[in-house]
Amino acid sequence: MISRRAITATEQSIDGRTLAGYAAVYGQESRELVENGKRFTERIAPSAFDDTLKAGADVKLYYNHDVSMPLARTKSGTLSLKSDRNGLAFSAMLPETTLGNDVRALLERGDLSGEMSFGFYVEEDSWNKERTERLVKRAKLVEISIVQDAAYPQTSSSLRSVSAAYTDAANLRLALHFRRMAEHV
Repeated sequence: MISRRAITATEQSIDGRTLAGYAAVYGQESRELVENGKRFTERIAPSAFDDTLKAGADVKLYYNHDVSMPLARTKSGTLSLKSDRNGLAFSAMLPETTLGNDVRALLERGDLSGEMSFGFYVEEDSWNKERTERLVKRAKLVEISIVQDAAYPQTSSSLRSVSAAYTDAANLRLALHFRRMAEHV
């Protein structure tokens, strides 16, 4: 069964047709999830998606996990994915289609906040004794989506130009570093 997880954006800016940010962040706890009647929280381990990325799998970007609403894909070169120490970073060129224009307009108006989600199959995980906390150690990534509601509140997604996306990704990594340092003090 495919699992889908959503992430809430922490910032958003509009400039260009490039949607960029993090589709997943590593080591951060999700909101409470319900799957097969079980309630639990989840964290994604660093490198959980490395096998998918190394294999060159064709990952797609959808609107709300809807396969009839494609926005980009790795196979065509309109979606790029990279795992770094913070999470699964992505950059996608939104198409000049009705859907692409609608998503861009919804982001500009604030009707979409930039929340992201990801669909995956768990290949390796571990649980605490009570089975209320899961760590996903290895997963096959299938798709990422820009969504209305999210399960993970710790990442960013924004619509911007390519050069701004690289600058903002670096700034986000720096902000996450300082936040982690503050948590350990």
